[in-house]
Parts: sequence; C-alpha cells; structure tokens
Amino acid sequence: MEIKFSHINSRDFKDLSFTIPKGEIIGIYGDNGDKLLRLISLEEEARGIIYFNKIRKLRSNYYLFRKMMVLVEKRFVNIFDVDNIYEYFVSYIRYKKIEVDDIDKRIKDSLRIVGLKVDILERRISTLTFSETKLLQFALAFLSNPKVILLDEPFRGLGLKTVNKLMRILTRLKDKFSKTIIIYSSDSNYLYQYTDYLFVLYDNKIIAEGNSKDIFFDNEDISLYNIRRPDIVDFIMLVKDKKNIKLPRRVDVKDLIKDIYWDVK
Repeated sequence: MEIKFSHINSRDFKDLSFTIPKGEIIGIYGDNGDKLLRLISLEEEARGIIYFNKIRKLRSNYYLFRKMMVLVEKRFVNIFDVDNIYEYFVSYIRYKKIEVDDIDKRIKDSLRIVGLKVDILERRISTLTFSETKLLQFALAFLSNPKVILLDEPFRGLGLKTVNKLMRILTRLKDKFSKTIIIYSSDSNYLYQYTDYLFVLYDNKIIAEGNSKDIFFDNEDISLYNIRRPDIVDFIMLVKDKKNIKLPRRVDVKDLIKDIYWDVK
C-alpha cells in the first residue's frame, strides 16, 4: 500500500511531504523518528493531505485506514491486566474488534507465523523471556492481517538469532503478501542491513531518502549533519580513503571479509 503525505503539519513536524513506497521494508532513522512512525500510523493528530493508494483520508473513512495498520510498540504493555496468554489473545481480538470466524484458528495461525508453539497459550505472560515477549507482540499484531506493519525499535535488546528470525518473517510477509513494513530504529547497522528504502531525519525534516544500501555512501548530507553511518559502511569508506582499495558495498561482514581476503591474495 503506497501512502502519500503532503504538507503535513503536526506538533512535531512542519510542512512535511513524503511517500511510503508500496510493498517495501522501509527504515526511519534520526531524531524523532519514533514520532514520524506514530504520525504515519495515524496515532498522532496532523493536518495535511494523506492518500492511501490514491484514496484520500477523510474523517468519514479514517477508521478504515487505521484498521489496515498496526503499530508494534517498543515495549510490551499489558493493557488488559490479564496474565494468561490465551485469555490475552481473546481480549485483544475483542478490544480491537477484529472480525474472525474461528478465534482459536486465528490465534494459532498468528503463533505459527512467528514460530511460537501452541502450548504457549497455557502459559502466563509474566513467565515469558524477553525474546518470547517480542514474538508475542508480533503474533498479536498479525491477528488483524494488516496491510501496513509499523515497528518501534523492534531489535533493541534482542540477540542476533532472534533479530534474523524476525527479519525472515517480515521479508516473507513483504515478498509473499506485499505487506508494507516500516521500521524505526536508532541503530543504523540494522537499517542498512534489513531495509530496502530509508528516510533520514534531522531537526524534524527529512534530509535524505532513497535506497538503504546506497544512501549512507552517496548522500553528502549524512556527513554534514554528523549522522552515524553503519559500521560496515565506515570500514569500506575508510579502506578506500586510506588504502585506495574499493571494496564492494556489502551488507554481510562475512562477505566483506572474503572480498578483503581475495584482494590481499
């Protein structure tokens, strides 16, 4: 789903215009990126023109677009004061007014997507590990089969194994079902590695946008505003400046090590 924002004014942003590409994993990086994420999710009040697939958002159809999106918060907050996981799923479905024919099947399908076993439904939320809680947040988000999935710092506190698992899930949803995934992260390493398109913010303005794999190399504004580049990009650029060796723009460090090995050899 392409989303176009034109001349948006809110508490934090003035005259902001940008377009969210359809069916991509999009990254947001920089100051107040979490606030831009909430603006996109329609949770923040804003004035301006917004189009969803060329359909303009109006007061009369606002709720339809809200139902198409889901925001996975940075931290899990138990909003129902329910500790049993199955009861929490049921409460969530009713609270969000998600239309389902078979509640149990929908819950099990959501668990299967994130790789959680069905027997977790018998457990208490308070017994979950940090990684299990994050996967639970994703399973809850998928209950409504959203077209747009927004993630606030989804990688913080997770091990590399869980991060890779989450990204395999999100990539599959993008490739197979054309979901639009929007990720805010304060870590440029993750955004460089896992996203297709990137918005870079500074002083509540979008100072750069484009292909995530190129934007840190090619956009001079990044260095002008002292915005941190990914570690692998810094290394590739350092090798070029100090040794006059042009390495490929790799994403995986292992691939880069192979390039260095063959260049030295």
